[in-house]
Amino acid sequence: MLSYPVRLVPTREGRVRAVFPDLPQATTEGADEEDALFRARFTLEMCLTHLHAHGQRPPPPSDICGAPTVRTDKFSAVREAAP
Repeated sequence: MLSYPVRLVPTREGRVRAVFPDLPQATTEGADEEDALFRARFTLEMCLTHLHAHGQRPPPPSDICGAPTVRTDKFSAVREAAP
């Protein structure tokens, strides 16, 4: 299981953008914070799948105090660390 911190940023349009500081290519938006976090899990899994398919290791999750995290059970640190 991997768990990454996510930053929730309000947009000018009134939506909420979810950005993973450790995976800048993994960004999504939702209607509100709950929706953004729901969508963020799918986005995280897509990004990790892409890295795995290209033989790349995911970066280690940052320890950002107070930031919400998004967890995926599809990947584990041990599985992803293999070459």
